[in-house]
Amino acid sequence: MAAHVLEAALTSDTSGQLWSSCLWDLQSGTTLATYKGDGSGPRGLCLLGNQYLLSAANNKPLIHVWALQRRDHVQQRMVCGGRVSAMAVSPDGNFVVAGIAEKINIWQVCTGNLLSVLTRHYQGVTCLSFTDDGSHFLSAGDDNLVLVWPLHSVLSGASTAVGHSPEPRHTLSHHSLPVTDLYCGCGGLQARAASASLDQTCKLFEVSSGQVLLSVSFDVSITSVTMDTAETRLFAGGTNGNIHQVNLHAQPVQREKHIEDTDDDQGQIFKGHGKQVTCLSVSMDGSQLLSGSHDHSARLWDIPSRQCVRTFSHKGPVTNAMLLQPPSPMLSGRGKPSALLQPFKRHLHTQGQGEDTEEGTRDTVDIRLGQYQKGMVSEGLLQNYSELKRVHSYTEQKDIQEKSEHVSKQDLEFEVKRLKHINQELYQYAAQNIFNSKGTS
Repeated sequence: MAAHVLEAALTSDTSGQLWSSCLWDLQSGTTLATYKGDGSGPRGLCLLGNQYLLSAANNKPLIHVWALQRRDHVQQRMVCGGRVSAMAVSPDGNFVVAGIAEKINIWQVCTGNLLSVLTRHYQGVTCLSFTDDGSHFLSAGDDNLVLVWPLHSVLSGASTAVGHSPEPRHTLSHHSLPVTDLYCGCGGLQARAASASLDQTCKLFEVSSGQVLLSVSFDVSITSVTMDTAETRLFAGGTNGNIHQVNLHAQPVQREKHIEDTDDDQGQIFKGHGKQVTCLSVSMDGSQLLSGSHDHSARLWDIPSRQCVRTFSHKGPVTNAMLLQPPSPMLSGRGKPSALLQPFKRHLHTQGQGEDTEEGTRDTVDIRLGQYQKGMVSEGLLQNYSELKRVHSYTEQKDIQEKSEHVSKQDLEFEVKRLKHINQELYQYAAQNIFNSKGTS
């Protein structure tokens, strides 16, 4: 049954009493998989390349790592230079970005090298988000700023040179209080992103230009924000537990909107949480909304009716809640990751470091080659391969035979020509001797 799950809810809380994170079936509300360990910090739960699950510890300078197939125990504990306040993984699974205090660390997954440390925030980093093409990532913090970073510039050799600090593509300073959440839509550099803040506003802006397209103000501080896949609706969760839905295509078009807490019809409020909403996620088809809260629960909502259809209970404040397509290893629990995850380094990697360094840093990548098992390849595919191999062998033999026949014919023609030449010489020699003997007699 679990093998046919198209979408599931992945949640975590601060307690870690039952598990660090849990995968839930949306239809039945049962648990599909649990990963045991310490509590997870806010915005610190990430899937890495559909092979690993990463979780930033709530009150410790650690990143816990599980292989998706091995849920019972933590595979690795990576020690960081401080508590990780936010974490994000690039869409291709090659880089991990983490906020530690006011700094942003960027690690290369395959080597564990710390490639860059960004220091453009003046206070703690609260949230990080990648564009869907992985070319840029966004950061926000308690300094009220939202920064847009081009990944290629940050990782280039010139940018990581000593004494040179990488510069963000854009610096947005439109919020007057700490930024609490970020959401980046589809479209790569042309995407639209949304930010939430304690200043009771949400800003919708272009990633490419940094221009603010819409400012929505509320009567309560906003602690979480998301949009549906079509980006026609914005959802904002507040400190009072309410979730507001804002229709972005509503007429007339306005650059600024004000949503009141009592305006239930126009603002379309989801009511049910008793404390502040910490995280939001919309399903692929845009029909369901998942929310997490400090009231120790995650709720699944039907968006058209704004009714809560399921409640997932936790032992502590919910720190992460997301709807996703669960990778097959998460459901089956079989196999091993093909990529070997290296421990993240604490010191900045410089060009030219190799195997002779004190830490034994290697600029090589270790991979695990999977062993063939029956059933991995369909019988029809194997038959097609065997038939193709047989045809190829027959064609190759035929080509060799034709080449052999062609060479033999040429040899025979050359031999006949040589024999004719010898025969002509014998004839001329014999004729001359016969005529000479008759003349003398």
